[in-house]
Amino acid sequence: MNNIINVTSGKGSSTAFLILGEDKTALIDCGMAYCASNLIRNIQQVLEDGRKLEYILLSHSHYDHIGAVPYLRKVWPDVKVLAAEYAQNVLTKESALKTIRELGNGAAALYGESQLLNYDDNLMKVDEKISDGDLIDLGGTTITVLETLGHTKCSLSFLVNNQVIFPSETSGVMSKSGKLYSSFIISYKETIDSIKKCQKTNAKYIVSPHLGFVSESETPIYWEKCMEAANRTRNFVLELFQEGFDEDKIFEEYKKNFQDKEARSLQPDKAFEINNRAMIKSIINNK
Repeated sequence: MNNIINVTSGKGSSTAFLILGEDKTALIDCGMAYCASNLIRNIQQVLEDGRKLEYILLSHSHYDHIGAVPYLRKVWPDVKVLAAEYAQNVLTKESALKTIRELGNGAAALYGESQLLNYDDNLMKVDEKISDGDLIDLGGTTITVLETLGHTKCSLSFLVNNQVIFPSETSGVMSKSGKLYSSFIISYKETIDSIKKCQKTNAKYIVSPHLGFVSESETPIYWEKCMEAANRTRNFVLELFQEGFDEDKIFEEYKKNFQDKEARSLQPDKAFEINNRAMIKSIINNK
């Protein structure tokens, strides 16, 4: 556990954890662009013995998990960004890169930072694709890749030495109070399958997206809470749809019932709307 270090650097960002192997190092997700300088400083304090950052592992292609990639490349130009093939393809599209930049600027304004530095979109890319079952050997530490679709089509989870799991946002997001927020977007069915897949690893420790290590008391019930949250979300949407509510009205009701103070601290309003409108559509289309 001493080789897994939290280097998360800003509000709203995904958690960012540095994994230290005997030979190589890897960063799991890297958060938003607005706090990249803090992230880099945190990493450098850990790697002060002159070690390099070899890998950045992306759980998916959303801006709050990948925004710092261009800045990390400037400091460690040889770093390899690893992600799912779908994420690799997404980051070749101008529309996706534009959305990432716009949401990143919005987050910077929200969290009281200045506008983003002008980074090169060519640096926002995936160097190598990874997929289910792949092993990343850091020397004495091995990271197993798990495909866990549901939040996105490129969602990956990471299992470190068969003991510590970094589940993708597909499983949900836990708040500091222990409340579990469902976070699937593209598929309820795939989400349930992905949660069960993570549960079957029997990992001793769980690192929840946007939170960090799950407490010892919550760990035994974490996966059940994930499934309960997904079921609650799906049932809420379908009940309103059956009552004749259209997608706009369902979103407004969903926002009233699910976007509480803790949820707002985890995700800016614009991202909440984009993600949950897509989620509502997917539930209705696959009812």
